[in-house]
Amino acid sequence: MIDACPESAVLFFDVDGTLASFDPDDMTDKDFNAVHPSKSVIDAFGRLRNAGHRAFICTGRPLWLIADGLRALNPAGIVAMAGATLEVEGRVVHEDCFDEDIVEELARRMAAAGIEAFFETNVATFALEPAGVEQSSLIGTSVVHSAEEMRVDGSLRVGKVGIVASDLARVANDDGFIDREFELCNTGGQNRELSPKGIDKGVGVARALEYLGRTGNARTFGFGDSGNDLGMLAAVETAVAMGNAMPEVKAVADYVTDDVAHDGTVTAMRHFGLI
Repeated sequence: MIDACPESAVLFFDVDGTLASFDPDDMTDKDFNAVHPSKSVIDAFGRLRNAGHRAFICTGRPLWLIADGLRALNPAGIVAMAGATLEVEGRVVHEDCFDEDIVEELARRMAAAGIEAFFETNVATFALEPAGVEQSSLIGTSVVHSAEEMRVDGSLRVGKVGIVASDLARVANDDGFIDREFELCNTGGQNRELSPKGIDKGVGVARALEYLGRTGNARTFGFGDSGNDLGMLAAVETAVAMGNAMPEVKAVADYVTDDVAHDGTVTAMRHFGLI
């Protein structure tokens, strides 16, 4: 355990698998708005605020899936969409999206291959389904069959795409499209995420620190469990891996804490003298 420091810290917390339990191989029929952090986590966030620390949620979720139970933690801000979006005090201060022509080409390839994928915007998630399929496997998604149906107020504001690993090669077509246009991330099980080129949670962390007027990453902590947390953990001074984290996440961690079911975030906050 290190000595508590009077300088305030900035902390970044992943959600699924870190603040809330998550099984990447069992996503069907899940209600992703039904997230209720434990009493220990809620109390810890209150103690962080009272100590003058800043806690950010840093998640792959789009803003519309930041459940009330997460917002009730009163975070200093939210890094959403795996680093593509930064919200502070209820206002979006930065948002990266794919170019519309890239979204259209990706949707065309997926439709031609007859596969399911999830196109995420900050106001809705669209389940691109094969022709004839009118019900999504995920609660709360709108079923579409083309990119045009994903437009909101005339614009395609897609910031992330979820796809099953086994379907990825059928979309790539061996022409470098995926490698050229996307950041590809393994989020556990068969799930893969596509983000805009050059965007990851580390970018979101850097933008949050810049917004706070912080230079460097002194007294910053990141808490995560899956592949899309690697950028965040590389961007902070102290990287914390959950006990249930993927091996590659534990390999880069400065500290491995308890698993999510045993409030590992709280264990780590105590270990580092933050609460």
